[in-house]
Amino acid sequence: MKALALFSGGLDSLLAAKLIQEQGIEVLALYFDVGFDSVGIEKKKNYLERIMKKLGLSFEVINLRDQYIRDILFSPKYGYGKNFNPCIDCHANMFRVAASFLETKKASFIISGEVVGQRPMSQRVVALRQVAKLSGVEGLVLRPLSAKLLPVTIPEEKGWVD
Repeated sequence: MKALALFSGGLDSLLAAKLIQEQGIEVLALYFDVGFDSVGIEKKKNYLERIMKKLGLSFEVINLRDQYIRDILFSPKYGYGKNFNPCIDCHANMFRVAASFLETKKASFIISGEVVGQRPMSQRVVALRQVAKLSGVEGLVLRPLSAKLLPVTIPEEKGWVD
């Protein structure tokens, strides 16, 4: 069994990936480079390599810069957050892209470190439902850090995860 993790490099996505890995599920973390990383992609890759090696997780960097600018940044369906930040559309795009890798990476579901209520625009229950609907991955996204606050997912129904 394998899961794809949307991976920002932050604590929440690390915890979510580790929780699933500890249940005996192989986790491939996907870091999406949309071209707006203030640290720089090479420094970010080095950081990700170090942290993932320590945790025993594998990861890939997916370059989404051109696709993100063309399809999301200038025409978000759900609009912008406080600034130039199309939260819901951006999250849906990442889930949609991750879903496109499920078959080729031989993975069964997607995980995310999102925590209900942590970010006012994108991590509300209503926003998470909008993301799932817009991305087309309803039921296949597991958010382990919020699991008891959200509807049961396919991985939970099928007993793939606890």
